[in-house]
Amino acid sequence: MADNFTTDISVKHEYTNYITWSGETKGDHILTFTPKNAEEVVKVVNWAKENAYCVRPVGGSFNWSQLIIENGENNSKVLLLDLKKNFTSVSIEKRGDYGIVTAQPGITMLNLMTKLEKQKLGFYAVPGMGKMTLGGICAIGGHGTCLPAKGETLQQGGTYGSVCNSILALTAVVWNDEKKSYELKTFTRKDKEISAFLVHVGRALITEVTLQVPRNRRLRCQSFMNLTPEVLFANSDTSPNRYIDFLDKSGRAEVILFPFVDKAWLKVWTVTDSYPTTAKPVHQPFNYPFCDKIPSQVSDFVKSIFSNHQEVTPALCQKLNEIVQVGLGASISGDLWGWSKDLLLYVKPSTLRITANGYAIVTKRENIQKVLNEFYSKYKEMLTSYQNANSFPINCPIEIRVTGLDNAEETGIANAATASLSANRPDSLHPEWDVAIWLDVLTMPGTPDANKFMKELEAWLFEHYTGDYAVRVEWSKGWGYSETSAWGNDDFIKTNIPASLPDDEYGWRYALKTLSKYDPHHLFSSPLIKKIFQEK
Repeated sequence: MADNFTTDISVKHEYTNYITWSGETKGDHILTFTPKNAEEVVKVVNWAKENAYCVRPVGGSFNWSQLIIENGENNSKVLLLDLKKNFTSVSIEKRGDYGIVTAQPGITMLNLMTKLEKQKLGFYAVPGMGKMTLGGICAIGGHGTCLPAKGETLQQGGTYGSVCNSILALTAVVWNDEKKSYELKTFTRKDKEISAFLVHVGRALITEVTLQVPRNRRLRCQSFMNLTPEVLFANSDTSPNRYIDFLDKSGRAEVILFPFVDKAWLKVWTVTDSYPTTAKPVHQPFNYPFCDKIPSQVSDFVKSIFSNHQEVTPALCQKLNEIVQVGLGASISGDLWGWSKDLLLYVKPSTLRITANGYAIVTKRENIQKVLNEFYSKYKEMLTSYQNANSFPINCPIEIRVTGLDNAEETGIANAATASLSANRPDSLHPEWDVAIWLDVLTMPGTPDANKFMKELEAWLFEHYTGDYAVRVEWSKGWGYSETSAWGNDDFIKTNIPASLPDDEYGWRYALKTLSKYDPHHLFSSPLIKKIFQEK
């Protein structure tokens, strides 16, 4: 039992070990509480304040960045709040073709979308990992891949941005200066201050979220493995089968491309209400078993090969790509049709345990091909340069997705607040910007020279994409690279991150001021969060 723990709180507590999904961040013997309700959360938070603990909510732990704890640090004054067990309730109110959903942050997206499906509701786009919690997604601005196809109109309750842009209201634990204690406070989308909480990067504690969700739709997901990146990323109006062509037709497309492989895995989702006879109907998610069922021991074995025998990287990447191609045929999963849940959730925690960097390039739709052409050319050039030096830092795919921005007007609420810290938030100085291009470079944790490669690529992105572009970090991934680690470049974190977001009424300084107002004791901060927000 924690020292001086007050006897009036009957909250289950124990000491647990914390480890992220990729295994890169670990902490041992950390005080952990499992509250039954929001009132117990408030009690525990006030106890933590009196005893100089920081409070870190934990969900599925699928976040790469060290927003919860820092690896190898002293965690004796960290208090983890496990919300997965008891904070999973959902209520749904149908309003014609759309619905208002109130949910607690511990529910997984799989369970939430299952309940929504029964009420004929479904999101436009979500992260592919079904075991992510709603609270985790709201903290970092979780997204999928979705733009309006040519001629497509927004349904009531829908958004082309992140899941957070669907939020209508939320309840947070905040400091009341008059009472000198923490309490619950509800913010609506009309409240300007909610802008700091919509994507809070772990700097706040949310106990309930209300969202709007549109009518569910059936999707068709087609996989193509016959297109080269030179074709997909061609920057020519006359070239067929460009990435933008698939976006214009369907609005939803993802590229997965292994290094040293000349064909990409392109997945295209198309809204298809009627059954296409050539597609395979599916009634459950996670339809790529050849990717999803990889024991952690196999991930560790692959990691050791890439680390100790780098010269086999090109051949092994070819083999991994072949496994995808063969797997699509063997599982008959190259052309699928079903409800949104069953097509949008396709990654299990048992997939290959990789690490990733992550950036959003915000610009206008007509720049998509140009950005991808330039990015791929630079990426390939760097791979070749490192290979010539007998170094193979990247051994997993690049992943490319595109979304709309978190436009507050999509809520249908007059004067709705904009998410201040969202990586794909609009910029009032550039109303022509309407898309976020999400770029992720994946590799096995601990691969030699990986951080050096990521640092070089990151510097190029921020130097190259200026003027008609804004480059922003994806909070849940790796960024701020030094030669030896992610999040280790203090100058980058201090300078590039604040400068990447608009300095408007919902800007960086307003978000920091608001979050500090409601948590002046920095109870909901970790070492990385303090570094991001320049807190003492």
